[in-house]
Amino acid sequence: MSSEIARETKLIFDLPQDVIEEIFSNVPVTSLRRLRSTCKRLYALLKDRGFIKKHFAKSARQYHALMLMNFRVYSVSSNLHGINMDVASWFKGEFSLINPYSNSEAIISQAFHCDGLLLCTTKENRLVVWNPFSGQTRWLQPQNRGRIDEAYVLGYDNGDVCHSYKILSFPDLYEQELETIKNAWKDLDVTPEGDLELKINEFSSNSWRRNLGVTPLGDLELKLHDFSSNSWKHLDVITPEGCLKSYGVSLKGNAYWVYVSNRRGVNDYSILSFDFSTESFQHLCVPFHQEADCFDTMALSVVREEHLSLLYQSCETLKMEIWMTKEIDTTFVSWRKFLTVNLEPHLPMFSCRMSFFIDEEKKVAVCCDRDNKVYIVGEDEYKVSPGFYFQDFEGITCCLTVFGYVPRLV
Repeated sequence: MSSEIARETKLIFDLPQDVIEEIFSNVPVTSLRRLRSTCKRLYALLKDRGFIKKHFAKSARQYHALMLMNFRVYSVSSNLHGINMDVASWFKGEFSLINPYSNSEAIISQAFHCDGLLLCTTKENRLVVWNPFSGQTRWLQPQNRGRIDEAYVLGYDNGDVCHSYKILSFPDLYEQELETIKNAWKDLDVTPEGDLELKINEFSSNSWRRNLGVTPLGDLELKLHDFSSNSWKHLDVITPEGCLKSYGVSLKGNAYWVYVSNRRGVNDYSILSFDFSTESFQHLCVPFHQEADCFDTMALSVVREEHLSLLYQSCETLKMEIWMTKEIDTTFVSWRKFLTVNLEPHLPMFSCRMSFFIDEEKKVAVCCDRDNKVYIVGEDEYKVSPGFYFQDFEGITCCLTVFGYVPRLV
């Protein structure tokens, strides 16, 4: 069968060039990935910038769920809602990333998705931008080698389809505090019981911030890596006085977080965006009450690289709401409610370090949290998986993370 496919692929290249490009520009990325090894001319075509631009404009978008689990990236079944909670049946395949410095499988501690690319941090704190479907990689050297308390987000200038990518780096003070706690327990030669995150209160003057798992902004040193110059620079920009309440996500080149400031004892929530074109921050409105409780959970996700999605859960009622953007611009955003979950028995209280994936057709959310369990949540019911086996490498942990992914050629 493979020899027949190879022969037919080569026959296509006897056609005029514009016809060849027209044919392959309508083929999904996942199919092109399987075909590229059958013909050298196809392999070369897939690297041509003109064809990449044409393919992006014409091909149908394929929406996938990827999961980071135990330092590996997996493709997840699209029929999660219709299967039982036997987790072995969820995973369709593992993506292999080879670390060229050790010539072995890379151990990925964090992954950030942007435009079909994953910005991964390895256990050695090396950075790699990786296209899981094409296999292309670009390894980078972070400025603070060996530290695990840096957070990174990937974005790009919105000038062209073949984007000019940039990486924003800033201190993750939550991870710094967590590392301090681990070392304190180690020095005492004892093992903490329960969730380590609950111990944070004992070690920090800003206890409410650490307990919520948020990163304060304001007077932080921000750095930017520009792919076009292949260099890092210090970013001279005014950072807002407040805290990041969620992990960051990327949509159409910009990065977004849930942000909270405390003015005169009142919490004020917004969406904080970072525009990689202008290298500046901007505030957008949230769909829930801006003075929500500081212990409420908020998290962001991206749907089909078209919409921003916000999950909000009340700490008092455990009621969960998921909102999606109808329109989003530099200074304006409008929202629509996608899902409301108010069940008996109640959902557990998620942390702000959770992640989630939206299935619009089935109207469910797939949620992962620091307990390494998967929750499939709908309006009428929710299911929960057994906890995944938790691994760590030399004190480096990898929390279960799920996110939507749209394959790209570059």
